[in-house]
Amino acid sequence: MDYEIIDAPEYLERLIIYEIATKSFTSPNGPESGTFASMEEKLPYLEELGINAVWLTGHQLCDKSHFYNIWTEYACIRPDCIDPSLGTEAEFRHFVESAHSRGIKIFLDVITHGVMEDSPLVKEHPDWFLGGSWGMRDFDWYGGHADLDAWWVDTWLWYIKEFGIDGYRLDVAHYRNDLWALIRRKAADMGKKIVIIAETGPAIPGVTDILQHGEAVSHNHGLNHSFRMLHDAAGYCRDRQIRANERWEVKIFYEDGTIQDSRDSSWFGKSKVPEVIFEGDVTEKIVCADGCASYRIQKGRLRVENIHDEKRIQNIQVINKAGQVWNSSREGVLEVDYTVEYTKAKNKLTVYFPYRIQDGQFLSVQLSCHDDGWVGFPEEESPYAAKGSRYLAGYTTLLAPAIPVFMSGEEFNADYRPLPQLAPGLYGEGEPGKGRWLYGSWIDWEQLKNPEKTAMLEDMKRIIQIRRAHPHLIRPGKMGEKTDRFCPVDYDAEEILPIPYCYREENEVLLIAANPDEEKDVWVKLDLSQILQPESRCRVSILFGEAQEDEAEFVENGINLSEHKWLIRRDKTSRGGLLVLKIEEIRKGQE
Repeated sequence: MDYEIIDAPEYLERLIIYEIATKSFTSPNGPESGTFASMEEKLPYLEELGINAVWLTGHQLCDKSHFYNIWTEYACIRPDCIDPSLGTEAEFRHFVESAHSRGIKIFLDVITHGVMEDSPLVKEHPDWFLGGSWGMRDFDWYGGHADLDAWWVDTWLWYIKEFGIDGYRLDVAHYRNDLWALIRRKAADMGKKIVIIAETGPAIPGVTDILQHGEAVSHNHGLNHSFRMLHDAAGYCRDRQIRANERWEVKIFYEDGTIQDSRDSSWFGKSKVPEVIFEGDVTEKIVCADGCASYRIQKGRLRVENIHDEKRIQNIQVINKAGQVWNSSREGVLEVDYTVEYTKAKNKLTVYFPYRIQDGQFLSVQLSCHDDGWVGFPEEESPYAAKGSRYLAGYTTLLAPAIPVFMSGEEFNADYRPLPQLAPGLYGEGEPGKGRWLYGSWIDWEQLKNPEKTAMLEDMKRIIQIRRAHPHLIRPGKMGEKTDRFCPVDYDAEEILPIPYCYREENEVLLIAANPDEEKDVWVKLDLSQILQPESRCRVSILFGEAQEDEAEFVENGINLSEHKWLIRRDKTSRGGLLVLKIEEIRKGQE
C-alpha cells in the first residue's frame, strides 16, 4: 500500500495566529452573547489588522458553567454538534466562507481527553470511557475500540467536508498519533491539506505541525521573565534549532518507594545518583493500521548508569531544563504524548523519548493565549501579556523567526474586563466577576475611542504588515536546520538593550531593535560591519520607529551606517519600543 506522511500546507510558515473566544469576542446582546454571526461582522477588522489565521475556541456543544462559572469550549458535551447558542450550522458555514474570502484560515479547538459526565455519548457508548479528569469523563483511547476510533476520525473530517475548516488545535494531548495521521491523510485525499497545532507537543511530522506553547513569552501565571527571547530573540532561536540549549535529566521511581534523581547533589551520601549520557537520536517511521497513513517520530536516546539493578521500576521521568516532563507510565499523566520507552541491562538503562519539536518542524512563539490568568493570578493585574508594549509584541513575537500566536484584544491593549459570572476558581469557586482567566475577557470595543488604544492598534497593524510584506526575509526557523538567514547584531548604547537582530536575503536586510524602557528614549548604534560591505551603497528605510529629519529614507554607504545613531522612543508610546529598518544594497545601475 502507498503509506504516506502528509506534510502541512505551504502557507503554514506565513501564518499569524489570532485566538478568539467566541462568546466574549463580541457582545451583541450583553456579556457571553457572542455568536458566529456577530463574529463575522468583525472580519473586516481582522482583515485590516492583518492576521491570517483564527484559532477559534468556541464552536461545539458545551456546558454553560463547568469551568470558571462560564461557557467554555473545554467543557465539551458533544464534539460532533454545533452549539446552538452560537448559531446554526448554516451561520457557522457562512462565517468560515467569509473568513476565507478575506484570506483568513479557521482552526478549531479539539478537546481530546473526553466529554462532560452528562454527555449523551457516555450513555450511548459507556464502553468508550475509562476514568476521568478535569471533572469530566475520559475516552478510553488505548482500549482497542474500533468504533470510537472511526467516530473520532469521521467527526473531524465532517468539519472539513461540511464547513471547510483548515485545521485543528489539540487541547493538552494528542493521545492517538495514528488517528490524527489518518485524519490528515483522508483530508488530503479530499483535496484539503490541514494544519494541526498541538498545545504542548510533541510536534511530529505527519501528526502535528507546530506547538501553541512553542516558545512562550507568557504563560498561565504571567510574563516569562527568565525567557531568553525577551533579550536575545535571534540568538535563542538559532540555538533552539540545533538543540544547543537543551539538556535532559532523569528521575527513577522504584516500586519500593526509592527515588533516584540525576539532579541530586548529595553524591557523597548513601544514595546512588544516576549519571545521564546523551547518545544522539533515532528516527522511526510509524505505519498506521488503516488509510495508507504514516508519520515519523524522532526520539532522543539516553544512557543512564548507576541505577538500582535489584529494584523494580515503577516510572521513569525525563526532564528538560524548561521543566517539560516525559513519563514511562501513563497513570495519572495528562501529557501522555511525552512517553518514555526504556530497556534495562544490569545496572544501566537505555531510555528513548520523543523530541518536543522534531527535525523539520517550524518554531512558534506565543505572546499570549486564553490560559493566561490561571487560578491564583493576582486580582489587581491584567492577564494580557504585552499591555501596550510594542517591544514585547514586535521584537519577541510578531517579527521573530517563529510562527506567532496571540490572544484577541492584545492588539489594542484591551483593558481586562471579566465576564460578570467569571469566577476566580477553576470549578466556579469564589466571587463571580472576580476571575482573571483571559478566556473570560469581555472585549469592550468602545475602548477604541481612546486615542492610546487606537495608537496601539495602528502600531500593531504596522508591525504585522512588516511581517506580511517580507515573507522572503521573515521566515520561521526550522528544527534541525543551521542557518545564517537571521542573526544577532552587535550594538552600542548607553543602556543595556535586547540584542538587535536582522534577516538577510541576497541584497536585502531587515533589522529589528527594541527599547523596553517605558520612561526614556535611547540612542543606539548598530554594528553592520558583518552584514554589509563597507563601501556598498545602501538605501535605508525606517519601517517602524520615529525618523529624525531626512531619515525616513536615505542612501548611505555601509561603513557610515555602522556609525549612525538611531533613536528608539520609550516603549508603550506611539511608534515607540521598537525600531525596524530595511536596508537594500544598491547594485550598479539601480541608483
